[in-house]
Amino acid sequence: MNDQILKPLAVTFFLTLAVLTGFNWHDAALGDDSPHQSTTETIVQIAGQSVTLDEPTLGPELDADAQRSLITPLLRGLSFSQFARDSVVAPVRIYLRYITNDAGDRLGHDVHVVFIIHESLQTFSDQDIAQRLGGDEADDAGGDSAETSPDVADVSVETLQSLGIDDAGPQVRYRELDFELLDKVRLTGLLRIAQRSSATQNRIDVSLVEAFDNRWQATDGRDSGGEYSGFQGWLTATSLTGMDAVFVEARFVMAEPDQWFAGSNYVRSKLPLVLQEAARKLRRRLRDR
Repeated sequence: MNDQILKPLAVTFFLTLAVLTGFNWHDAALGDDSPHQSTTETIVQIAGQSVTLDEPTLGPELDADAQRSLITPLLRGLSFSQFARDSVVAPVRIYLRYITNDAGDRLGHDVHVVFIIHESLQTFSDQDIAQRLGGDEADDAGGDSAETSPDVADVSVETLQSLGIDDAGPQVRYRELDFELLDKVRLTGLLRIAQRSSATQNRIDVSLVEAFDNRWQATDGRDSGGEYSGFQGWLTATSLTGMDAVFVEARFVMAEPDQWFAGSNYVRSKLPLVLQEAARKLRRRLRDR
């Protein structure tokens, strides 16, 4: 599999997934909509359309029965024991939905992913999740070189002050990104990365800072490009009661301008491949550490 394709697509939100997720292409189930609908809503603007980003399926304080009753509807006929088996190629559920406007025009993507990893939440926490998400973590397994990694940098105090941002600290970080998506689109922008933790759940929220001059530019010499906005998501790692395992759930929405891939399914077709590769690397790394 071509890492030059997979790694750039995994930037931003997938910087987390590349470390925390495990997927198997053959066992994965892809659907149009997730069965779970949260009662809490976050509204994200995607190309002028208001899009709901649901909250995680599991709260931080639930017993085993409550956890399983909430997870089971996401499995689409798969038993919990099958879903939770301890394997590098354990199943995953991936839900992909196009974001459209009232006229049916495609504006972007809504992605929802769930899976289980057999590690304690404490071990998970010891992996320095926030640093890995922010791009600080070098690949200790030697799988990714600096040549294929995106440029990710801390933001100066002056830049934050000019944007009116005053909440940066240990739990909230701002990172500038400069990377190529599928070798065809260069994206530059500013991410807000926030982490919150409890004894039973860790959560990371990622979003583009809309006050920043986020841009995209074609890389093939075409005179095309423009402003970019509309990316937000979260990832949770929740300890499963009665198991030495963690339920990982991720959801994000992102805009895809029409000019990127001429309205093709290119981005959506690559997502499962990216997730599969990220998962296998993570599960093997955790087993071999």
